Parts: sequence; structure tokens; C-alpha cells
Amino acid sequence: MASPIKNPARVSPKSIFYGWWIVFSSIVILFASSGIGFYSHGVILDPLRIQYGWSKGIVSSAITFYFATSAVTGIIIGPKIDRYGPKPFLIMGALVFSLSYFLLSQINQVWQLFFVYFLAAIGWSGSSLLSVNTLITSWFVQKRGLAMSITMTGLSLGGMVLVPLASYLIVSRGFQTTIMTLSAMYSLIIIPFTLVFIKAHPSDLQLQPDGLAVKTPALSHLKKVVNREAQLRRWTRRQAIITPTFWSIVIAFSLALCVQMAFLVHQVSFLSIYLGNMGAAAAVSITTAASIIGRLSLGTFVDRFDKRYTAMICFLVQGLTVLTLAFSQHVVILYLGTFAFGLTMGSLLMMLPLITGECFGMLSFGLVSGLIGVFSTSGSAFGPMIAGFIFDATQSYQLAFILFATISLIATVIVRFARPPERSG
Repeated sequence: MASPIKNPARVSPKSIFYGWWIVFSSIVILFASSGIGFYSHGVILDPLRIQYGWSKGIVSSAITFYFATSAVTGIIIGPKIDRYGPKPFLIMGALVFSLSYFLLSQINQVWQLFFVYFLAAIGWSGSSLLSVNTLITSWFVQKRGLAMSITMTGLSLGGMVLVPLASYLIVSRGFQTTIMTLSAMYSLIIIPFTLVFIKAHPSDLQLQPDGLAVKTPALSHLKKVVNREAQLRRWTRRQAIITPTFWSIVIAFSLALCVQMAFLVHQVSFLSIYLGNMGAAAAVSITTAASIIGRLSLGTFVDRFDKRYTAMICFLVQGLTVLTLAFSQHVVILYLGTFAFGLTMGSLLMMLPLITGECFGMLSFGLVSGLIGVFSTSGSAFGPMIAGFIFDATQSYQLAFILFATISLIATVIVRFARPPERSG
């Protein structure tokens, strides 16, 4: 661990709060962890299936196993991130993920596929959203929505840049070379930025969240839209898990992210039927570009409004978009649909930590977020598998998309009940 910096002015100008350097480095970290650890599954799904003669159901099940494992890992490392900070988990996670992706280029049996995805999930869990969300939650409170929206631009940039790159490399260099290249990029991007920039808490640099003066009472600047008492509350697992708020967040986002994950993993496979491989890759770039637009637009006002209603709108638009794609395969509709889906995609991933942080505060964010993640990510991880098996049975994605649209609409109702809880027990 790097020694505390006694004079933050040596790192950045006095007029720039160091939290924005945390945001910048987090963008870069998410660029790699999302572009490779999240979006690349859709790119390599068909090459894996074709190379070894496996069905979409089998490969999709391995991807489901990957996300479920990452969720279980999150509940284990979440409290440890609260205690030790995210820096060691970002570094070790990047190394483990890179090793596992290198091994992915060497497999030839189904059990090896699942074993490698197990290792990759452990690495990805420590070097992706849980660590970054904990960072942003620690460094920002009143401006958390804005900071989170800017930070998660890295998610979209990763998909926008690395998906077409991976698609090009697979076509021009082959599957094995592509996987080894992505393996090396993961650590070479994440580790240097973590070592140089990441500080776990503002207090490490004698600062306060949001750049508040050191002598100002903690969180005294909060507006009514943020519950100050909720931000300073500590939670145990038992206390959090017995609240209706916890389960409304878990169920709503499990359902909504199930839809999102299923579509994103199968997006290239679905769109390539009508647009070809490169056209499908271009559509993914459009989706991720739209997610940047949607997320940054949302970030300009989300801190001023009830985040539950914002999430409800995102869920509703997502469901209607998927339903539209289920019944129309016109090229223009496909591109417009992927753009509309992208507008909600980035916002959904941002709303989960924002609502969690608003309801359960900053002091136990890693613990509660990891606990929510073990349910929501595990639930959402079934999306790709369900879509894969429905396609194998019907040779079409239509039935799967109708199902996912319905699920998204159900989530719209449930998230309404996510409000700061009264702690008991």
C-alpha cells in the first residue's frame, strides 16, 4: 500500500478535489473490466460454440456460472473492501482474471470451460464494479450521482472500443490470439492506474467527501433529498437482510438486470442474423455510446430527485424496447432499438449502487452492496442461460424477448418500495 500523501496539492491543483482523480482512474479501470470482463462474453460466445461444437445453452450456462460466482465472491470480499480498501482487491483481481483468460485460450473440454470461468469470476469480482462503487460512495455523497454517472462512462467506453476490437481480432487473428491479447490488456490497464491513483477514503488525504473543508461537520452540507442519518448508519448483514428495502432492491434489480444481461450476452448472436457479424458489433458500439449519453444526461439531475422513480422509468423503457425487438427485425428498428436499450443500460447499472448508497449509507456500503449483489447478480445471471435454452428449443429469440419484457415491467413496480429503512435488531 502506498503511503498517505501529506500534501494533496502535489498530486492535483488545489482547485481540483482529489475525488475527481478517483473518478478518472475508475473510468479507466471500468473500461478494461467491463470491455473484457463483461462485454467480451457476447463476442466469444459463438466462436467457443463453433470451435468445440458446444451448444449455446452450454456456453450460456458457463457465462451464467461466471456471473453467479462473481456474486458469491462479492458477499465475501465486500466487508473486506470496507475494512482494507479496494486497492489490493483491484490488483489481485486483475492478476487472477488475466491468468484465467489466458487459460481460456487453452481449453478443449466443457469442465475446463466452467473451471476457467470460475477463476475469471473471482478475479472480476474484485477488479470491477464492487470496488469502484465503494470508492465513489466513499468519496462523494451530495454529488454521488454526478460522480457515478461520469465514472460509469468507463463501462460504456469499454464496450464501445473493446467489443469491435475483439470482433476484429477474432476474424483477423483467430480466437486464441484474441483471448491472450485481452488477457494481457486487463492487467496492463488496471494495475498501473490502481497503484498510482487509488486512495480508499478522503481521510487518507486529510479530506472530506465532496471536497468539503476539513473543519466542516461531516455531511452537514447534505440537502433534504439525501438522508444524513442513513448515510452515517452502520449495518450488519442480519440487520440489512430483514428490511423490506433490501428485498425490494434485490428483487427489482435481479429482474431488470436479468433482462439486461441476457440481451447483452446474446446481442451479437441475435443481431448478426440480420446485420452480419460486423454490423452486430457496430450495433453494440451504438448501444454503449447511447449508454454514455443516457448516463451522463441522468447524472446532471439524478441527485435532485427520488432515485426510485428514475429507476422505474429505466425499467419501463427497457421492457418496451425488448418487446419491440421481439416483433420487428427491420434494420432501422434494430439499430434504434439497440440505441434505446443503451440509454437505459448505463443508467440501470448506475442506479443500483446509488439506491443502495442512499438507503444504506456509506459506512457499510461494501457489505450491503456485496450482499445485494449475491442475490441480484445470481438472479440476473440466469438471463443468458434462459435465452440460450429458449433459442436452442425454438431457433428464435422472440419468446425469450417477450418473457424478458414482462420481467422488466414487473421490476418497475417492485423498485417503488426501495426507501431508506428503519433499522431494527
